[in-house]
Amino acid sequence: MLTPRLPRSWQRRDLVIAGIVTVLEVLGLRTGPPVPTPSAALGSVGLLLALAQGVPLLWRRTHPVAVLGVTTAAFVAYAVLIVPVPPYGALVALATLAVRREARAAAGATALLVAACGVAYLPPPGPADDVAPSAVVAVVVGVTAQLVRERRARIEAQARRVAAEERLRIARDLHDVLGHSLGGIAVQSSTGRLALDAGAPDAARDALVAIESASRESMREVREVLGVLRDSGTPGLEALEDLVGSSRAAGLTVEVARHGDLEGLPPDTSRTAYRVLQEALTNAAKHAGPGRVQVAVRRTAGLLAVEVVDEGRAAAGAGPDGPPGHGLVGMRERVTAAGGTMAAGPDPDAGWRVRVELPTTGRGLT
Repeated sequence: MLTPRLPRSWQRRDLVIAGIVTVLEVLGLRTGPPVPTPSAALGSVGLLLALAQGVPLLWRRTHPVAVLGVTTAAFVAYAVLIVPVPPYGALVALATLAVRREARAAAGATALLVAACGVAYLPPPGPADDVAPSAVVAVVVGVTAQLVRERRARIEAQARRVAAEERLRIARDLHDVLGHSLGGIAVQSSTGRLALDAGAPDAARDALVAIESASRESMREVREVLGVLRDSGTPGLEALEDLVGSSRAAGLTVEVARHGDLEGLPPDTSRTAYRVLQEALTNAAKHAGPGRVQVAVRRTAGLLAVEVVDEGRAAAGAGPDGPPGHGLVGMRERVTAAGGTMAAGPDPDAGWRVRVELPTTGRGLT
């Protein structure tokens, strides 16, 4: 036998709230001050009005305005005809509406309930002293609900901002990984083709081996990027030798100079420095001319300096054609996010120079 399912809008919590409010209203009918002219008909009306303040709360999420109107009207009629009882149902409906609507709508709904309290409590024999407490409670509920709404909006905005930053970080890492690997593959492919044309199968075989190695490394790093980019899987300067080795295998002449202790760097700084070097070496492979690439990594008190000088650009006519590509823009974004500075451009004496300075204290984003 199938168990009947409640509508999705009737969540368990809504059923509990509606039940509690209905019970409070019914108990208020029985335990309130005596009605001047009690009758069976009036008792039946009071029961219906009590139900009208509780049962509509089942639809408070889907029809907040209508539910507030019904519960408020039932509260006023209940207070005038039977006995004033706090507007439990209207307060719940007000809270729901104020959480879901903007400040203007919430203020209007709060003013409506405050006015309803005045109408309900002022006519005799209603106690006028109850107007202020009920009105204050309505205002507090409306303001609190608006504060909850604003807090939720801030949390959602923060979540969207974090998601956007994560998408940007993934885009940068994919560019860095694929740009470096594909740049090397392009150079080795050209080398292999020229070797075949020159009748040098051994050199062509070496180029194919380098292409295979670069492809496998690229696949591994892409898996890491698509694996939500865990910090532990993102390489840092500890992988500098592997990075330089892959660049040399791609045909670059790379010289590396280290100054200072590079151990124990903050993870963000180390990863940013690695990505900068990766992109700079990729660009060097793309625009390589005769010459060499010099890499210098220097750590001083509170600062890590990374410099890449592509001497091949001097012979090839320093500088790429056209505006800066995504690689240079992404590199600068990474450095800025990590709290560092970057300078890149042609050097009359060297060809093309990229210099980055990163703080080794504090926390940045890569």
